Order: sequence, then structure tokens, then C-alpha cells
Amino acid sequence: MVNTSPSHPPVELASGIDALYLSARGTVPDVLLDELDAYKNTARNTETPVDATLGGYPVRVLGSGWGKYRYCAVHPLARIGITRSERLPSVRIQPTAIALHSIGAAGTVLFVRNVLDAAGIHDATLSVSRLDLHSDWQRLWIGADERTSFVTYSNRRALYEVDDQLSGLNFGKRGAPVYARIYDKTREASDHGHDYWPELWGPDYDPDQPVMRIEFEFTRDGLREFCVDTPEDAFDMTGPLWAYATQQWLTLRIPTSDDTRSRWPLDPRWAAVQRSSLVGASIP
Repeated sequence: MVNTSPSHPPVELASGIDALYLSARGTVPDVLLDELDAYKNTARNTETPVDATLGGYPVRVLGSGWGKYRYCAVHPLARIGITRSERLPSVRIQPTAIALHSIGAAGTVLFVRNVLDAAGIHDATLSVSRLDLHSDWQRLWIGADERTSFVTYSNRRALYEVDDQLSGLNFGKRGAPVYARIYDKTREASDHGHDYWPELWGPDYDPDQPVMRIEFEFTRDGLREFCVDTPEDAFDMTGPLWAYATQQWLTLRIPTSDDTRSRWPLDPRWAAVQRSSLVGASIP
């Protein structure tokens, strides 16, 4: 286990929004829907995405849809789904991690609004359907044998190991209001070829030590409990969401003989996580 003594406290390298799934309600022009229909048919017939533009922005239109959305256009900064259905939000947007970590969450939302407006989907109302918050740490290694030291509102947990080393701990169920992941970000970044992370982690990053990511996923139902609907709501509530997740929903404790696990002392490593730069002066 990595030394986490007072002389070697955990170091936070980065924190912020790692996923921001959006939906938009607005009127999609018929001419745009007809264009997308033609692009999709060509892509399906040639079995190759078609280069196109969406309000002047270069995209690739796929021959398949995206879930319930008939049309799917891919831009380097976002995947965009569009539907004719009146039962669904007219547009679904999934920004890429590159967008969120290069131009920032606010810049990404501005980009999305610009695309919608340029495509003729004026005065679209954006809502957040999923929000992921992350905090990346060194000298915060957690061993596989400590999985039972976590106290959480969920009764579900999953352990992942690679070469007898902990690679991930998940708490909760995907799609539930809150879902937590703790995993080796350096291993994941290497596996997926994301070589930009050391630059984002900055001068405090030690390439000889692993980076542990603490991540919480909030779905629409979880966000509603905090009255989060718009992207601006999400930005305003980042601190309270992190405080709730790390102070109430999930904590790492030091086991004692007490049968009531919630009375176990808080592990100093988790106290550092609770003080992440994300939380600011917020309380749950």
C-alpha cells in the first residue's frame, strides 16, 4: 500500500466534471430532418459514415441511429442524436471527455448551444440527464482487502483486479440515482491510449505512482433530488453534490469492534477526498 502517513499525505491532481449528458427540447426544422434522412440512407447503403455539416459544423452522420434517436451525428466534441418524435426531447447530446477537459464544462455547453442555434433549433431548452464528478489522487491507494471498510447507502459493490492488484471498486447499480467508482486511472488511461492526462494532472504528478480516481455518477433521478435541471444548476450544485456523495452516500472507515459500521472512525484518506477542491465551502 502506498505510504499515506502525515509526512506523505494524499495529493489531489485534478477534479471536475467528467461527463455531462444533455437533452434539448426545441423545434427541429423539417429541412434539417430531410437532410439527415438523406445522409443516413447514404451511410447505411455504403456502410460508411457520411461527412456532412450540422449548422456549418463538420460532423459524420452514421447509418444507424442512437438508441431511440433516429439520427446520429458525431463531432470531435460531441455525439448528437436527433429525433422526429414529439415524445422525446428533440436532441440528445453526449459531449466527449476531450471537450470537457479541454474547453471546460461551461465552454462545452456554449459549444452545444451554438451548434443547436446554427442548425436552426432556436431557443432550445437544455437539461442535464447525467453528471459525473471526479477527483484524481496520488498516495491514496486503496487495497482490495479494504472493500468491506466502506460504508455506503448501496448494498451492491463489485471488485476488479488485474494481476492481483486492485483496478476498480464500484458501488451501486448503473442507472441508479447515484453510482460510485474508484479505480486506477493510470491503468485505464494507458489501456485506452489517453496520453493527455499527465499534462492535465500538472507538475504534482509523479509518473512512478498510480493515480486513483474517485468518481460519482448522478442520473436524472439523483439530480432531481438536488433540484438540478439545467447545466447552470449543475455547475452551481457541484459542491453540494460532492459533499453529499463523500460525506453521506459513501465513506471509507477504520474498522473497530463496534457492530454499527457508521460509527467507525473516518479514514484520514477519505477525509482528504471529502476536502476535494470540488466541494468548496459546501455542506450536504
